[in-house]
Amino acid sequence: MKKIFLSCALCLCILSFSSCTSNDVKEISGTIIIKDIGSHVFNINADNIDATIIMAGPEFDSPMIYEHVPLFRTSDYNAKIEVDNSGKLKTELLNNLVVMYEVEAGELPDQQLNSLMQQGFIKIEWTGLN
Repeated sequence: MKKIFLSCALCLCILSFSSCTSNDVKEISGTIIIKDIGSHVFNINADNIDATIIMAGPEFDSPMIYEHVPLFRTSDYNAKIEVDNSGKLKTELLNNLVVMYEVEAGELPDQQLNSLMQQGFIKIEWTGLN
């Protein structure tokens, strides 16, 4: 009788400890700021991502703001700040190499001015579920 009682108590203790694990879904957030000239690849490891994307091209007075942009865990995003072949400075955000958003400045006659100017930026503020 004692063995049955002890085995039932042991089973009850094991069940109570194993049921204490938590599988709660947590909201996570972050900010990505890209200011350097070049190409920058990133991926956000979260589900149901809702982002606000702020992009400013060179010599822009007011940045472009895109709110409630859905982003996906399975996509690789590429942020580019560069001078294209025609001499225009531009800022791009690509999703798996497809252009999502783009901001361009006018043509500059002197290419040396490009290094002296503010190149622009991309800022991504996001929230998602872990």
